[in-house]
Amino acid sequence: MNYLDTVQEQTTALRLKTILVAVDLSSHSERTVTYAISIARQFGASLKLIHVYVPPTSAEFGGQDMYRLLEKDRDDAETRLINLAGRIQAGYPKCEAIFVTGDPDEQVTRIASLLRADLIVVGRHHQTFLGRFFKLDQAPKILHRAACPVLVWEDDDKGIWAESKI
Repeated sequence: MNYLDTVQEQTTALRLKTILVAVDLSSHSERTVTYAISIARQFGASLKLIHVYVPPTSAEFGGQDMYRLLEKDRDDAETRLINLAGRIQAGYPKCEAIFVTGDPDEQVTRIASLLRADLIVVGRHHQTFLGRFFKLDQAPKILHRAACPVLVWEDDDKGIWAESKI
């Protein structure tokens, strides 16, 4: 092996220090987190779980009761994220929770940039006709917006596969 080969090998080696995992708090996203933990362990990387709360659009003209209900819904989602992170920290202490409100693909990619994440792991689902029609799956949007590599994880009944953009 010559000097040039050594330099090229050093610059192309994959180093992961921060992995951002987008979760929607479903059982599917918990399996995505489990997969991300296995990657984080291999690299000794920190894991950041992000949940983006999307308030219902019909709430803009609601009364005070509607706002209280939405606040409770938001608080419940944040509590579920914190509980998930707590369960993960029991076995993998390098885990933190990030809770934001807004558009999921915008917020995930914004936070990834702020954290200088080395990898985003996102689950893929809503693969029904209606899910694709209403563009419910955030994975393709994140994949196209992100400045860092994105691993799209799918865990379904037919088997397990992962797709990545590196």
